[in-house]
Amino acid sequence: MRSKNHIILLILLFAVVATSCKKDKDDNDDTIVYSTSITNALVSSFNLQANENVLANLDSVHFTVDPVRNQIYNVDSLPVGTDVSHLLTKLTFKSSVGTVKYYLTYSKNGSVQRDTITYSSSSTDSLNFTGTAVLEVNSYDGTVTRRYAIHVNVHQNEPDSLSWSLSARRDLPGAADDNLSQRTVRLGDEVACLVQTANDYRLSLTQNPSGSWTTTTLSLGFEPDVNSFAASDNAYYLLDTSGELYTSDDGLSWTTTGTHWLRIIGGYDDRVLGITADENPLLDEYPRRDGFTATAVPADFPISDLSQLVLSEHKWTVAPQAVMVGGTLADGTVGHKTWGYDGNTWACINSENDTLPALRGVTLISYYTYDVSAVNYKATQKPTWLVMGGFKADGTANRTTYMSRNQGITWSEASSMLQWPDHLPSMGNAQAIIVNKTTSSSHAPRRVSQPVTEWDTPYIYLFGGYNAQGVLLNNVWCGVINRLTYQPTY
Repeated sequence: MRSKNHIILLILLFAVVATSCKKDKDDNDDTIVYSTSITNALVSSFNLQANENVLANLDSVHFTVDPVRNQIYNVDSLPVGTDVSHLLTKLTFKSSVGTVKYYLTYSKNGSVQRDTITYSSSSTDSLNFTGTAVLEVNSYDGTVTRRYAIHVNVHQNEPDSLSWSLSARRDLPGAADDNLSQRTVRLGDEVACLVQTANDYRLSLTQNPSGSWTTTTLSLGFEPDVNSFAASDNAYYLLDTSGELYTSDDGLSWTTTGTHWLRIIGGYDDRVLGITADENPLLDEYPRRDGFTATAVPADFPISDLSQLVLSEHKWTVAPQAVMVGGTLADGTVGHKTWGYDGNTWACINSENDTLPALRGVTLISYYTYDVSAVNYKATQKPTWLVMGGFKADGTANRTTYMSRNQGITWSEASSMLQWPDHLPSMGNAQAIIVNKTTSSSHAPRRVSQPVTEWDTPYIYLFGGYNAQGVLLNNVWCGVINRLTYQPTY
């Protein structure tokens, strides 16, 4: 026969189980667990309520709940200027909870304001997230209290603007008081800037254009055409003023190839492409591959004021695609076409009805832009070609930036955030070199368990360029899409 104490114990246990099935009217889960586990005060989700007066689709913005660091935040920041001073929230919890309160501190009319607001699913008290915000969650039985720091992130600058910092501007490496010409190329990780002064030729080398350069005064033994300076994957190339082609492994010691060209177009793989100096010019390469045959230069192919020949690789291409834009034709007219080279064949790749105007001496850049969702404001990176600077057919400066997202097949005027800023001078025949700089951040909370704290940011370095009078500009500008400097979120 069971003892009286044993029967009483069973009754008490039954009462506890029955009580645990009781539903709290303000929560999303029927389960109430009496223990000191921190999960009893765990936030499952945090969202802003819809408010078209603040921002379209505000309730679709994703917020991360980080239970390890007790933080709640939106990885994809809201657009610049979003007003976050009068917002409503919606919370869900892991289990039934007790009191939930917001503690807000912000500035109002020059003084510090502190609000304590109790949350419920039917609350109509707006919240000011312009300062600090703490969410306090108490478990149903009052044994556990958990506090979360809330960050409603808003961009402080236009994330998709191409910014050219005045403070980051530098003089050309190796420049003197009387610079006549320059050209900058890249071979592997090495950036090489060749400058002609009134008295000599100087080659400067670096792997970091924002850092220090090693400058050497060259003893060439020939008079170079500085604007022909180019690089393949494994060598530098240079024409002299008579058109003889020279090559070098290090940019310091040069040897003739025995080849004469009218123009160097640019490097591709382990060779350099160019135009012969024959009476009937041919599209040539050096060194020539087995079976290669030079072909006639098309009448609409540019022979001077070419953009850089820029290579890019994408998952849908078999070989790197080289692209150049605009230039002056043999008959003196200025072209508007985009020419592509796939390792074997040259072809005009843009549409005849394309909006890209006739331009010469443009800067061509293979870079990135972003599409931003109008629903959740998530940004998706897109490979993008940019055409900047140069001169129009009538000789006036081009200050309009054009963009293409399909390898130069079609072009359109870029958004205002990508346009040439007022503080950059008009210029043609400038070279753009993309160099990654390592950016780091100690800020840890992200959507992933192992956040990225160091990442490469591709900066555009814009070297030299000439004004409308043909005078070399002693400038190195540094540009970047602001969003590329933000800490990666995946």
